[in-house]
Amino acid sequence: MALAMPEGDLQTRLDRYLTGFRNGHGLEESVIEGSAVKLVVRPEIITAVMATARERLGVRHLSFITVVDRRGSFEVNYELLDLRGARVNVKTVIEGEEPVIDTITSVYPSANWHEREAYDMFGVAFKGHPDMRRIYMWQDHFDHHPLLKSFEISTKRTFEGLR
Repeated sequence: MALAMPEGDLQTRLDRYLTGFRNGHGLEESVIEGSAVKLVVRPEIITAVMATARERLGVRHLSFITVVDRRGSFEVNYELLDLRGARVNVKTVIEGEEPVIDTITSVYPSANWHEREAYDMFGVAFKGHPDMRRIYMWQDHFDHHPLLKSFEISTKRTFEGLR
């Protein structure tokens, strides 16, 4: 399978990406900043937005997924690259103590590892993920997510009973 590189100069591609997202989805926010299209979307449309990026717009590479704990809500950030210098940053916010969002592994298979990391470190679960288990922390007897702001750093309390 040959990979088709996106055509046009950077600004043309960014404009095309922004128009493609705006026409296909109800976005909360969308803007071009530098070499990136920045989107804020509702969590229930994340899979559709990612499918638009990959299938319709040709943005083939998922660079990373990261989470920000906002104490009571979580920002989930996705960065996509078109392999010619344009970036697409997609942000969504999940409310609640037990955050769940749909997986994007059916669109970007490389999301598998990133979603597992987000689950392990922050407790964000990805509905429909093919292998939602911890990737860094041990599976048994460790119910904590170390990058949460509420995580208490105390080896005595955190690791009590595990030795």
